[in-house]
Amino acid sequence: MSPNADAVEQLMRALEAVPRLKELAHRSPERVVGFREFQRWREEAVGLVADVFGDDSSQVKAFASIQYSPSNFYFGASNATFREYYFRGLDAAAEVLSSAIREAGAGDVEDNQN
Repeated sequence: MSPNADAVEQLMRALEAVPRLKELAHRSPERVVGFREFQRWREEAVGLVADVFGDDSSQVKAFASIQYSPSNFYFGASNATFREYYFRGLDAAAEVLSSAIREAGAGDVEDNQN
């Protein structure tokens, strides 16, 4: 398997995890559950994007800038508000991953292997 094909496959797995992360959040009416799974997914996904495009790439910056909760200054936010931000963040992450998959699959990525 070529480096780009392997990268595309890994990015696709990260993208395919988004619905599961949303499902975990739907299970609890009070709080977003699955936080550890989400944290692990986010770290792995940003690492994958960095491996493919480089640490300083626009793709990594876009993924890293996604907010999954209200800012720290938004005290008193309801659980529904937190859930809305979380889902919006997951949707944005899915868009970045989809774009990364298209770019990696099209061979628009330089080989980052030494």
